[in-house]
Amino acid sequence: MSKKYLIGLPVAMFALAPAVTAVAAPAQADVATYTCNAQTWAGEALPTLTVEAKRNKRQAQGVAQTTWGGVAKFSTIDCQINK
Repeated sequence: MSKKYLIGLPVAMFALAPAVTAVAAPAQADVATYTCNAQTWAGEALPTLTVEAKRNKRQAQGVAQTTWGGVAKFSTIDCQINK
């Protein structure tokens, strides 16, 4: 392989780095905030959580379940989008 190509590769990577950063930055603006309530397996109410999810309500339920440490019964998790 020629030395010209080896020198040009790092230069090309540095030239593309700002373009990759500019494309990735707007994706954070699409994060929705959800307020979630649930019950434990024993039927006790858990404290209300506010979570962020990029995709949908189902993802917000998963984030809430993880935040509660797996104590919440998944079928009782109710997340509403905040406007």
